[in-house]
Amino acid sequence: MNLFKQILFVLNQRRAGNRVSLSAYIKGHEGITLGRGCKIHADASVDASRSPGVRLGDKVTLNRYAYVQGGGGGVRLGNRVEINNFSIVNGTGGVDIGEDTLIGPGVRIISYQHRFAGGTTIRSQAVEAKPIRIGRDVWLGANSVILAGVTIGDGAVVAAGAVVRKDVPANAVVAGVPATIKKFRE
Repeated sequence: MNLFKQILFVLNQRRAGNRVSLSAYIKGHEGITLGRGCKIHADASVDASRSPGVRLGDKVTLNRYAYVQGGGGGVRLGNRVEINNFSIVNGTGGVDIGEDTLIGPGVRIISYQHRFAGGTTIRSQAVEAKPIRIGRDVWLGANSVILAGVTIGDGAVVAAGAVVRKDVPANAVVAGVPATIKKFRE
């Protein structure tokens, strides 16, 4: 986006009650929808240039260096979602995150994976995109990784550093590589 469009987008969002930093990176602003009271801090990035859109509910916060990329499937963040520093949300397969979810620093939510059959380079093979669904009131601990095709139920907790390859039931607490259920929230 050229500088004029970036400034115009930021000013329009500020008039609508959102706090979008002038040093945030906004690409494909036509595909970005913000609810009321959103905060996009300095150096955060939102890229909707190759997607059906990036939708942020009310009071969503993207902290410094958070990166939300709509990709081919788009991204929807429910009300009061907070994405912490250095986290990535990639919507190639589509990502839907429920209300009141907290995403710790360095979390990776990647909704695609490379194919790797022999006989040809990995780079030349297509990617496989699958949607990720994260329920409401979920906590994703620092540096956890959520892989394509996973559904995480409401109220679940993913421990720091966990790699989630399979669905997580509601209220489960998971940890490890690969993530396994350790207990349930009472």
